[in-house]
Amino acid sequence: MTSLDSDTGTAQAPDSPGGDPLYETVARRLLAQIDIGALRPGDRVPSVRELSRKTGYSITTALKAYEHLEALGAIESRPRSGYFVRLEPVKARALPQTIEVAQGPASLISTDVISSVLETITRPGQVPLAHASPSAELLPTAALHRLTRSLLRSDPAMATSYLMPPGHAGLRQQIARRLADQRCEVSPEDIVITTGSMEAINLSLRLLCCAGDTILMESPTYSGLLQVAEEMRLRVVELPNHPQHGIDPDDLRRAIRRHRVAAALFVQNFNNPTGSLLPEEAKREVVRTLNGHGVPLIEDDIYGELGYGGRATPLKAYDEADLVLHCASLSKTLSPGLRVGWVASHRYRRELIRHKFTLSTATNSLSQMAAAAVLESSLYDRHLRTFRVTLARSVARFSEAVLRHFPPQTVVSRPQGGFVLWIELPRNVDGLELFQRAAREHIAVNPGVIFSANGSYQNYLRINCALPWSAQIEQALATLGRIASWMAKRG
Repeated sequence: MTSLDSDTGTAQAPDSPGGDPLYETVARRLLAQIDIGALRPGDRVPSVRELSRKTGYSITTALKAYEHLEALGAIESRPRSGYFVRLEPVKARALPQTIEVAQGPASLISTDVISSVLETITRPGQVPLAHASPSAELLPTAALHRLTRSLLRSDPAMATSYLMPPGHAGLRQQIARRLADQRCEVSPEDIVITTGSMEAINLSLRLLCCAGDTILMESPTYSGLLQVAEEMRLRVVELPNHPQHGIDPDDLRRAIRRHRVAAALFVQNFNNPTGSLLPEEAKREVVRTLNGHGVPLIEDDIYGELGYGGRATPLKAYDEADLVLHCASLSKTLSPGLRVGWVASHRYRRELIRHKFTLSTATNSLSQMAAAAVLESSLYDRHLRTFRVTLARSVARFSEAVLRHFPPQTVVSRPQGGFVLWIELPRNVDGLELFQRAAREHIAVNPGVIFSANGSYQNYLRINCALPWSAQIEQALATLGRIASWMAKRG
């Protein structure tokens, strides 16, 4: 019996509680064979019919497994020949470089630059490659609308009243259940509902830090987190963030020895903008190190559900000292406009409730009710399974287009989840200038300089791939490539 052969006489139902769809199980087995070299680039994989016979699963399951692997970029189909382990183009093998950062606290990037970028990318009529937000066409928008109307009819009193902190009991119960599936010891009473994950992070930072305190962040990281740190007058110490493997636990240990750290704020499940994923053992080391030094960790896990291979383990799962504040939301997976997020912490629960009340009183009641209803149904998990495959395919297609249209020295990230692409341009191409020139062509992108407290990554861009492919998108990427090529030759 090979590793692809069925090891059980009966198959688990695809949608059984706690079980992955069967095609993902089959796909993981094949990925493992590719990872250990048993299947090498260019090798032909078993036919759909042969895979079905070896695993004991249906031909439909085998076909879906291959479609899933093709979306992940692991295999490719060849007309009348079957499926083969993908031969990755040489140009795509390179990864954006990780820039070494200064050892001392960073001076945060100018607010003028941030304001200019925000003002530009929010202008109407632009190709929306800047916002890290999925298109409504990729979300269960119609189902959510029907559900919301039904809730308004069935319980108008609750929908139009305050749901005071910590928030909707049913919603907190569903979130706690999903975290328990990831080995996080969190009860519904430990969860405080917030208006998106940014409010959860704001609450956590204001609870843990005062002006002048030092916090650890990775670099590059989401520009909005840097803005919060700047508004609070915090000193940021940056840790280099590898575009695939995240931060190095040794860098973390050195930073803690050198600085008096009030808190850490990390996005290590599909970091924005790199899409990196911290390996499991490194997650354990990072949390153990912070726990051992009594340093609280604010975990921004907003992309954790969007791993192309499934849900990524939260850092909270390794938290033995109850010092990890787990922050997330439904903005990237269900609806940006719903504005439902949360922070989970037993240790800091009471303080978080108090801060939430003084900051915004309560989160929208109808949104909480709708979120609870979605999580209680099978809709959310069914949507996630489809959405992950869609995003993997979209990122692969955007990546191929960038490498085709941009200057030859361009390299792009290979995200393992999420939906943004991190692009390193030739050294003489200024990302901020490219952003400005793109805006004149009605194309919105984000310059790399805003993703670092030190203003690094000047020859980088971040683009959003959670958009339906269209001729307009293809033309926008071609235009960006033309501008970048002109700038590279000019330099």
